[in-house]
Amino acid sequence: MNTIEKQKRENIIRQKMFVVKTIHFLLSIALFYGTWLLFRYNEIPSIKETGFRYNYFVTIAFGILVIFFNNTYNSYLFGYTRIRTLALAQSLSHFFSTGIIYLGVCIGWNKLRNPLLFIALIAIYIILDCAFSYWGNAFYFKLNPPKKTLLLYRNKRDRRRFGSINGKPMERLYRIEKEIQFDGTFAEIKGELDQGYDAVFVAGVNSHCRNGILKYCEENNVRGLFLPHVGDVIMQGAQHIQAFDSPVLMVRRKLLRPEYRIVKRMADAVMAALGLIVLSPLFAITALAIKLYDHGPVFYKQVRLTRNAREFHANTSQLLNFGTIW
Repeated sequence: MNTIEKQKRENIIRQKMFVVKTIHFLLSIALFYGTWLLFRYNEIPSIKETGFRYNYFVTIAFGILVIFFNNTYNSYLFGYTRIRTLALAQSLSHFFSTGIIYLGVCIGWNKLRNPLLFIALIAIYIILDCAFSYWGNAFYFKLNPPKKTLLLYRNKRDRRRFGSINGKPMERLYRIEKEIQFDGTFAEIKGELDQGYDAVFVAGVNSHCRNGILKYCEENNVRGLFLPHVGDVIMQGAQHIQAFDSPVLMVRRKLLRPEYRIVKRMADAVMAALGLIVLSPLFAITALAIKLYDHGPVFYKQVRLTRNAREFHANTSQLLNFGTIW
């Protein structure tokens, strides 16, 4: 199979997997929309009876949150992620999105409504996510038979970094045909690369050779997987700028983007509130048991570091004061 045929095949696979992800997303939206109507009207009304504009806004907000959390947790990383991890990521996305919408609506209405319908919705989502993760991974493996793979590494220490490739799910994606301990030039290894490998794993080889392998993989549509050096990790946060009439990568400390900070803060507050409401009976029982058993303090206190390396004592009053910690 030549390079053009490989590219066409991969494009078809991407399109099919996009359809799979879209189906899951639309099912999520449909389930939420039906639950929202029951939550608001205690029935599924007709369009004429409701107008639906407000309902659309709430559903669109839910969809945006689902997309955000799916991207955050890599909920659709089929093939490379175990089924239980995929299911957990998707369930967390649905849980956070539903919780934020529920609390936002209660705040907007200035009334705490019964959350039973949304709790039932989350339970349905968990079942859907487990089934979809299993089916999605199976479909991905059906579209992607194991690739003929070459392992290149500099020494035994670098070889140990490939340890997980021999276990599931990686072994279903890559079939190791040959392993070579190597740290020479690209010209010396090119003949081996021309043996028709579909993928190459590289770790620890010198930068000149690695750059040659990288270019070779790009030109021949060979999947190149490079275990990163420290410099590679730092460069991920580099900013592309134009300086001295040349493109430059400016390296600086990587910070959380403002939109992620806002959503993360909202998620922290929502989860803290939900956890406090749901687990408060258990907290009360645990506190009583501690007092009865050893008469010790109920709350654990500890000095911790917060933003800008400021110290604070993690006690009840300060934990509830978001401004102090934040």
